Amino acid sequence: MKTLLPLIICMMLLTGCTDIRTRLLLDILAVDPEQPVKFAAHTSQESEIIPAQAESLLQMPEALKNASGAEISTGHLSMLAVSGNPVSVLETYFQAQMLAPTCTVLSVPSDACGQLAAGSLPEPEQIQSAAETGLLPSRTADAVLADVRGGSGITALCTALDDGLTLTLCSADQCCAVLTEDACRGLALLGRRWQSFAFAAEGITYRLQSAPVRIEVTMADTLQIALSGTIDSDPPLTDAAADRLTEMLSAAVYETAIRCGADLLFLREYAIRSGVTEARSCSQAQWRDMLRHAECSISLHQQNISKHENSVC
Repeated sequence: MKTLLPLIICMMLLTGCTDIRTRLLLDILAVDPEQPVKFAAHTSQESEIIPAQAESLLQMPEALKNASGAEISTGHLSMLAVSGNPVSVLETYFQAQMLAPTCTVLSVPSDACGQLAAGSLPEPEQIQSAAETGLLPSRTADAVLADVRGGSGITALCTALDDGLTLTLCSADQCCAVLTEDACRGLALLGRRWQSFAFAAEGITYRLQSAPVRIEVTMADTLQIALSGTIDSDPPLTDAAADRLTEMLSAAVYETAIRCGADLLFLREYAIRSGVTEARSCSQAQWRDMLRHAECSISLHQQNISKHENSVC
């Protein structure tokens, strides 16, 4: 074995192989984008947080390399946490191919780097669990950028506040509104990526077995947004339970589309499919204005039971 060791070392040098400890794999990156830009990184190999700063966002790998003494890889990044509005940071890193489409994006009010160092940011697993249980819709980098580049140009970002996780509506240059718990749950319900969805009404906990809600967007004097679906739950929905689900869906549409002109539900695509010609040709600003003047109706049926609920947002 001793005689083989020099040969192995020579082979590694000739092939360019390096010790894994000379390359750090980032799994969480925090950014405070004010000048100078501050970074804090957690890696999959070490528990210590690496702090660094630079003059621009794109200098992040070099700044972290200088701070750690190791090459930096962002290929395994699972969460990007940014102080304030993360949209411009996200676009910069996505265009530079430093960010995977499935990376979770988190907005914090201030001091993202300090919160990561203090261990006060939510773990990526917490955000994933919230999405799987229908507390929040899944908001990965690809979904955030799709909203900004398409639809009405407004997106929703997972946000860590003192009282827990919620969603913030943001355009490329400003934050518009913080959504209520009902709106977050309604968006999660419509997103259909939850694995379990439970809610309470009049002291009873209901668990949804399936809840395919259909969206239709048509044009009369104004846009008409109609949500309808047949719900299978355990136990079967009562009138009070159907009212709670309707409130969540109503909040999701009202707080995003009607109040802020945000298109998080692909409403523009539904409108185009329905033959709304204005939806195909209008600008993002014009589409936002159309959404703000929209009307919404909701009808839910309980599977195998003739229950029906209507609501106007």
